[in-house]
Amino acid sequence: MMIVRQAIIIDHPASSAADAIQAAGQALCQSGACSPEYVAAMVASYQEFGPYFVIAPGLAMPHARPEQGAIKAQLSLVRLREPIAFGHTENDPVQVLLGLSATSSDRHIHLIQHIVTLLADENNLHTLMNSCNPEQLYHLIASAE
Repeated sequence: MMIVRQAIIIDHPASSAADAIQAAGQALCQSGACSPEYVAAMVASYQEFGPYFVIAPGLAMPHARPEQGAIKAQLSLVRLREPIAFGHTENDPVQVLLGLSATSSDRHIHLIQHIVTLLADENNLHTLMNSCNPEQLYHLIASAE
């Protein structure tokens, strides 16, 4: 299962990039995909390496390394109430975060390829960036598995 309904949060009032990443990580953690240490590592990775995971305009895919506490391969989705600048020159501000937990680099690459394929379709990308319906977002991601 690539995503579970509980891991989709709409209208999150994040006050900073780190706060937004924390929310994406917490959603993974609460659905059993990772440990609290993994969530902390997601934030630390941003603080250390910057916004390298802001992969498209308005879209970030924060993650940590599998050995930092990933339990299973899964995504979370957090849509921010207000877009937040992550410090990415081309793709700021971020509105949607897809948190990523993967237990191996193979699973990690598989999940990212899945998302890239999904978002190559303009309609899917538009839905992801604009839908406020968790059920619609769940079906968008789950159906592409």
